Amino acid sequence: MSYTEQQAADYLTAKSQRAFRYTKEADPMMAKVLAEEIEKSVWLAKKNEIKQSLPYPEGVVGSEIEQYCIDNELL
Repeated sequence: MSYTEQQAADYLTAKSQRAFRYTKEADPMMAKVLAEEIEKSVWLAKKNEIKQSLPYPEGVVGSEIEQYCIDNELL
């Protein structure tokens, strides 16, 4: 599949913002799950909230856009 530079940019933006929010919000919750301080469902809900709030561009397939970015020296 062929992607546009805009799709790649939107994908990379969402990917980096997700990574930041996972690190800041979801990862600490995982530690609480392991310590049995919160239910796993709470952590999974946070991960899903982050994923839904920062969607990848429509029609983008993760492995394909990753390869597009590599091929075009965007990663």
